[in-house]
Amino acid sequence: VNTSSASSFNRVYRSAGTSERNTFNAKTTYDLKINDAHTFNFMLGLQAVDYEYKSHWANKKGLLTPNNPQFDLATGDQTSGGSHSWNSQLGFFGRINYNYKENYLLEANVRYDGTSKFPGDLKWRWFPSFSGAWRVTEEPWMESAKDVLSSLKVRGSWGSIGDQSVSNSLYIPTMSLNNSSFIHNGAKDTYYSTPAAVASDITWQEIQTLGFGIDAQLFNKIGITFDWYNRKTKNMIVGAEGLGIGFGTTAPNGNYGDLSTKGWELSLDYGHVFENGFSINVTAGLADAVTTIDRYGSAKSVTGWYNGKTYGEIWGFEVDRLFTKDDFVYDPNGKLVTVKSKDGYNVYQFSDPNMPTQGYLNSGSLIFGPGDVKYKDLNGDGVLDKGASLTEDHGDLTVIGNTTPRYEYNFRVDLAYKGFDFSAFFQGVGQRDMWGSSSVSLPGFNTSDGAMAQTFAGDFWYETIVDGKVVDANYDAFYPRAANCGGSSIFNMQVNDRYLLDMSYLRLKNVTLGYSIPEKVLNKAHINKLRVYVALENFLTFDKLNGLPIDVEEMAGYSSFNSSNYNSGRAGVG
Repeated sequence: VNTSSASSFNRVYRSAGTSERNTFNAKTTYDLKINDAHTFNFMLGLQAVDYEYKSHWANKKGLLTPNNPQFDLATGDQTSGGSHSWNSQLGFFGRINYNYKENYLLEANVRYDGTSKFPGDLKWRWFPSFSGAWRVTEEPWMESAKDVLSSLKVRGSWGSIGDQSVSNSLYIPTMSLNNSSFIHNGAKDTYYSTPAAVASDITWQEIQTLGFGIDAQLFNKIGITFDWYNRKTKNMIVGAEGLGIGFGTTAPNGNYGDLSTKGWELSLDYGHVFENGFSINVTAGLADAVTTIDRYGSAKSVTGWYNGKTYGEIWGFEVDRLFTKDDFVYDPNGKLVTVKSKDGYNVYQFSDPNMPTQGYLNSGSLIFGPGDVKYKDLNGDGVLDKGASLTEDHGDLTVIGNTTPRYEYNFRVDLAYKGFDFSAFFQGVGQRDMWGSSSVSLPGFNTSDGAMAQTFAGDFWYETIVDGKVVDANYDAFYPRAANCGGSSIFNMQVNDRYLLDMSYLRLKNVTLGYSIPEKVLNKAHINKLRVYVALENFLTFDKLNGLPIDVEEMAGYSSFNSSNYNSGRAGVG
């Protein structure tokens, strides 16, 4: 129950909701063994789940006293409302396991699932899966290799599962009730909104995964595990593409999309206890994956989804260098000469008439001059622009990076000797990019925020002129001249490769040193176990951010307490 009141609203509001979930599971198994060589295991089962939610609310204005919010102590208009939703799922499943002499392992699964979230005969789908493994080192002809190759197993699998995590009424053209501002006979008029378009043939999203793996052990000490997989999400529920502007309402959602993720994982481990009692354990892991959009209607915008798009890609400009004073023409008074570019923008005249102009990227009174960013004219048309921002016409934009972490790795060391123990855990990412979105991650971003990274302040383009002479300058700066670019994709700070943040890193996540007091000492104090230790978290980080005050693991717009547009999506500020 929620209650709120405030003098500014002068109302009392209360809401309540109840939810109920019922789950029923049943299964049966049967084991069969034939001639001590063939082992079978059979399993059948069913699962039923239903969920129901009801809520209501009431609101009354005109509180007599805001400090005592009671419905009987309010004299104004009273409104109320509520909601009721439910969904249910029913599934039948079966599994067969086969084991031949611990050498060959096979498994087959099948599910027949139904959900109330889809219409008619589209509620039900079959989802099969299969897997198998060969324990190579159990073969008689591998006996001679066991001193080196202690264990080797080869695995393979293919399977599909269904995803029905969508709205309960996705295929139903619902209408919402609203109150208008018009009053007739002392009451506000009510009206129903036009129902949105829906796809009547919407059904399950299906996730299919093909995988292969190897498990090996060398010298009974070194473990190696490798997995490769190709995961395809088929019939993704996304908005329809290609509808004209005269369609009249939002595009319906349907099974119009596919994506695939290809990846691999490698892990190593080593453990040994020496004769003097010293023990060491080392583990390491490396993984990578790339997700690609395989089907998404007729979408072609580079800022949205389109066929062939790599998930997380960043489109932007490539930077040539910073403009110098010699790039421009000056009048007899030493002022920059302004001309019209061939695409119709006010620009400062270049000393080289063939140099591409970028007036399209001007911002208000900011016109590109000495110390500003010189972007590359990738399509060679003599002007810098974004074209139509479509896959077939993106002007001088190109893919400059990707926000998805690549080549994620970790390793851990554990040591122990005569009561002392030491552990260190390192974690890192080999490749990840992020475009800055705050005054400490992007130069010229909303300077009114009142903060600036020292990295920017110590290395920007400037010149100091006294009596017509340059007395101080930094022409070889990495960052452009000081300018308030406002947002995160304006003027000098159009998304570009020069100022893209390299978020790859190696971090010492945890290091611990401990000592366990011997039991013979503790027994005198009637203590069973006592260990003292010191630990450090995130103690050391190696990165390529050149001193910018940004956490290398940060995701702009997210925090541990808020996963939606945290701090207006700004990175590096709390």
